[in-house]
Amino acid sequence: MAAEKQMDTMKSYGLMNLVKGKTPSIQKDPYEMVMSWPHLLFREVVVFLIVLTIIMGMSVLFNAPLEEMADPQNTPNPAKAPWYFLGLQESLSWGPPFLGGTLFPAVLAMLLIAVPYLDRSRAGIGLWFHPQRRTINILFTAGMVLWFGLIVVGTFMRGPDWDFYWFWQHWEAH
Repeated sequence: MAAEKQMDTMKSYGLMNLVKGKTPSIQKDPYEMVMSWPHLLFREVVVFLIVLTIIMGMSVLFNAPLEEMADPQNTPNPAKAPWYFLGLQESLSWGPPFLGGTLFPAVLAMLLIAVPYLDRSRAGIGLWFHPQRRTINILFTAGMVLWFGLIVVGTFMRGPDWDFYWFWQHWEAH
């Protein structure tokens, strides 16, 4: 009995026994918490079923805006990638394919890999738009604006032969 009581006091919910105690929260009453099983899981399943029902209902009521069957004899001009790759396709048009298609994505991936090693500051972690993380927030926002800007340009401003057209210009008929 004494050994069992001692095991209860040694119980920890932290990794490698870093956090000592009987509850996973700090300075909170256990009655204010909602356990993830079964309460949170049940709520997530309910939301999933509602969203699934809405999507299935929309698929029955509305037709998908599909194009005609693929014809290898008649390719569309311009041939565009799906929207999530249009930023990369747009960067290919900037110069030699090596720069836009290989070097630019590789440098971007290396920067993303290096971020945890370059930003070693622990201040403001987990807080949205903390003043001490202003530089990182500005760099991230600028990167996202650039990437989505490339997607918008590739989607709406590229016409036949991947020529640049402003929104108000009409494409030339080929």
